[in-house]
Amino acid sequence: MSLSKVTLTLREKLDFLPAVASIILAAFYALLTGLWRTERQAKTLFLHMGYALFRKATARLTPAQLQYILPPSNKIYELHSKKTGGLPESINLGNGALGHWIGDRNADNVIVWFHGMSTSLSSQHPLTQTGGGFGLPANMGYFKFYTQLIADLRASGKSVAVFSLTYTLAPIATYPTQLRQAVSCLAHILDSRSPSTIFLGGDSAGGNLVCGVLSHLAHPHPEIEPLPLKSNLGGAVLIAPWTLLDTEFPGEHYHGGDIITTAVAAPWATAYIGSAKRDYYTDLSHAPAEWFSSFPVDSVLITAGGNEILLPIIQDFTTRFKEGFERVELVIGFRECHVAPVYNLELGDLVKTEQGRAIERFFGGLMV
Repeated sequence: MSLSKVTLTLREKLDFLPAVASIILAAFYALLTGLWRTERQAKTLFLHMGYALFRKATARLTPAQLQYILPPSNKIYELHSKKTGGLPESINLGNGALGHWIGDRNADNVIVWFHGMSTSLSSQHPLTQTGGGFGLPANMGYFKFYTQLIADLRASGKSVAVFSLTYTLAPIATYPTQLRQAVSCLAHILDSRSPSTIFLGGDSAGGNLVCGVLSHLAHPHPEIEPLPLKSNLGGAVLIAPWTLLDTEFPGEHYHGGDIITTAVAAPWATAYIGSAKRDYYTDLSHAPAEWFSSFPVDSVLITAGGNEILLPIIQDFTTRFKEGFERVELVIGFRECHVAPVYNLELGDLVKTEQGRAIERFFGGLMV
C-alpha cells in the first residue's frame, strides 16, 4: 500500500545523530560561503542555504531513512486542508493509490498532478529537508503550489481544480507499479470529464510519470490495461522531468546552484527500477522520434532551472521530443534550481519563479 512505512535497523536509527551534525555543519558553511555567490548559484542567501541543506541531506541519508521520518502525502494533504479551511476529499483509486482534490472538484478544468521531488522543512520533522525520485511523499510545498496556481488561474477567469496522486513509494513497490497507479488516476478523472478539459502535470520523477502515461496512452504498456481516449488531453506540463535513469549526471554543469548532486542518481534510480528493465516508459530520453508522434495531447510545456544539474539532459530530451511532436515548448528559469516552483515555496520564498509564471501562462492559454 502507498501508506506503508519502512522499518530501520538500530544502526540506521543511530545514524541519524551524525547525519544531523553533518547537515548542521553544511548549513553553517553555506551561510559563510553564500555571501559571495555567482550567477550559477541561488538568487538569495536564504535560497542558497536551503539548497545546501537539501544537497547534504539527500547525499547523507538513505531513501529508507527519509521515508521513516516523513509523514505520508495524505497526512500533509489533511494538514494543508486544515490550514486553509477546506475539507479534505481523498479518493481510493485501488492498488494502493489515493487521489486528493484541491479546489472545487466541479471546476471546468482539472490538472492531474504527479509529484516527484519531495522536501519538508516542518519544525515537527527537522530532518526532513530531503527527498526525491519515487521514494518520498509530497510535501507542503506542493499543496501551496497547487493552491497558488488555482488562485492565479481563477484571477484570469479560469475555473480549475487539481487532483494530486499519492502513489506507492519505492522501494516498497517498484516499476511499473507507480505507472499503473498514475494511469488509474487519469482513468478516474476521465470517467466524468472530456479529455480536452484534463491536463497532466508532474515534476522530476512525477514528470517521468507524465511521460510514462503519455507513452502508455499512445503505446499501451504490456503489463497495464490500455486507456483509450475519445480526443486529446488539453495539455501537459513537465517540470524538470527525470527522463534518463542513468546513475551519473553531467557533473560539469554543477556549480552549487542546484538542490541535487550526482550522489542521488544511483540510489533513486535503483529504488524505482528494482529488478525490472529500463524501457521507453522509464527512460523516454531513449525513445525514437516516432514514439512521440502519436501522443494524445494538444501541447506540452517543459521547464527547467538554469542552474540545475539535469539541464543538459532536459535540453537533449526536448530536442528529441520535438523531432516527433512539434507542439513542445521549453522554458529555462534563470538562476533557478531543480523543481524551483515547488521547492522555493516549501522554503517559504513566495517570489514567483520564471518556471511558475510560464506554467500559469501555458495552462491559462489552453483551458476553457
